[in-house]
Amino acid sequence: MNELKAANIRVTVQRQQVLDILKNSEVPLSLNQIKDMIGEGFMDQSTLYRILDLFETKKIVTRTVLLDPSLTVYGYVHKQHRHLLICSRCETISVISGCPLHDYENQIAEKSGYIINDHQLELYGLCVSCQQEVSL
Repeated sequence: MNELKAANIRVTVQRQQVLDILKNSEVPLSLNQIKDMIGEGFMDQSTLYRILDLFETKKIVTRTVLLDPSLTVYGYVHKQHRHLLICSRCETISVISGCPLHDYENQIAEKSGYIINDHQLELYGLCVSCQQEVSL
């Protein structure tokens, strides 16, 4: 609750519930996954969109649009920088800890003159389970 107040967001049961779901998830979640966790009838889809947009504006969550499958996921902004590993078959999302891009980012900034303030990386492939199913 203090987190919402600190971000100058009025605390409501619905906002707190969405925040708790995202904070307790190890991986970013799609709108449908969040809706399923909330349960039927508690919140309409437009309210959920407005809450997620507000949280993104206040930098409480990040919104990532995955390329394949074309899907938007929302993740709580943790203290550490994270990247995603996505199975292109079953759509399982895993978090990659650590960032191999900081040195490369600095090189690009030096060469281009840009001040780089952010980046994101998603890697796509087949998870172990899908690899086994495909090879059967």
